Amino acid sequence: MYRRKAVIPILLALALVLVCGPARAAFENLMVSPRARAMGDAGVAVADAPYATQLNPSALAGIDRSGAVGLSYLRPYGLSFHDLYFLGAGFRLPKNAGALGVGFRQYGVDYEGVSLERETTVTLSHGIELFRDPHSSVSVGYGFSFNRLEFGETVSGMDPGDDWAVGMDLGLTATVHERTRIGVLIHNLNSPKIGIDQEELPRRINGGVAYEPYIGVVTTFELESVHGERVQWHGGVELELVEGFDLRAGIMSEPSKLTAGFGYEFKGFALNYGFSTGGGVLDSSHQFGLTAAWGGEAK
Repeated sequence: MYRRKAVIPILLALALVLVCGPARAAFENLMVSPRARAMGDAGVAVADAPYATQLNPSALAGIDRSGAVGLSYLRPYGLSFHDLYFLGAGFRLPKNAGALGVGFRQYGVDYEGVSLERETTVTLSHGIELFRDPHSSVSVGYGFSFNRLEFGETVSGMDPGDDWAVGMDLGLTATVHERTRIGVLIHNLNSPKIGIDQEELPRRINGGVAYEPYIGVVTTFELESVHGERVQWHGGVELELVEGFDLRAGIMSEPSKLTAGFGYEFKGFALNYGFSTGGGVLDSSHQFGLTAAWGGEAK
């Protein structure tokens, strides 16, 4: 009886989330990068190496140090019953072999010590540069995500079980005249399915462009199309106020949200914060991240 009563508040909260936004599917696109969140969830053309496995694997080819690692934490809409953790890294390979990336993403719904749902994704990616001249470059990347979905035991004692599926991503990054960067991501290209009902994991295409008119100023715009849903658009700007300190802001649609944040970098270490409004009656989301890079020379 205690567990039955304990689950009622979480079900009401989940119902509120579903009413106020699109119905949630397993492994939906929850932004893992606080920098991208602060810029309107626009990340496909400005993906940092630690988060490239999720945002655009081709960005791994542009890693400017020997390696980089990052972690982030998010409690969506400030609701205490669920959390998102991400840990990612990128490593440059010798000579012209590109770079490897690895990512670990876990989203969980818990209440009163009971795990109701757990989504775990381990991603392995590779990015490589195909072409470069003094003003332009083209890179491609691909990744494989191993997705595991687990549900907790029901109040009646039934075990729903668990399942896993493998998804494939393809990415492209093209730099034109040094200041303009185009990014494209096709997520779950192979249409993976999971569970006894063979639920199809979200297939998604992101296409965006970033423009850097001056050193320290970045603007970006992105379109996101998820199969069966309305097209979203994302836009943001990043401004370096002083060396190592950036302010960011953005906006996105479906639902409409305002975003903002900052980043501070010192000797290869960086602290990033991203904020987004709830897009309705839901509270805001706050995301924090730490990154570290080593070896080589920063651009």
